[in-house]
Amino acid sequence: DALVHALAERGVAAYGRSGMNVWVPVSDETGAVARLLHAGWAVAPGARFRLDTPPAVRLTVSPLGAADIGPLADAVAAAAGPARPVSFG
Repeated sequence: DALVHALAERGVAAYGRSGMNVWVPVSDETGAVARLLHAGWAVAPGARFRLDTPPAVRLTVSPLGAADIGPLADAVAAAAGPARPVSFG
């Protein structure tokens, strides 16, 4: 899968065999979903699709074109890591 390969090149583990969905482990599921939405990508939190595994997001990739893969991989790589500290004031 092109997205799995593109994410691996960016140091992000991802899993997907069907070509329909890609599963990406993240450190903070809610934060990753919010960061990706802010970047213009809608993904599903993994909680609905897992029972006893660490946090992850589920990306439906079947409608994506080749031109979408790089920008999505960049956004996922930025969102998948630890939450950034927030300062107020």
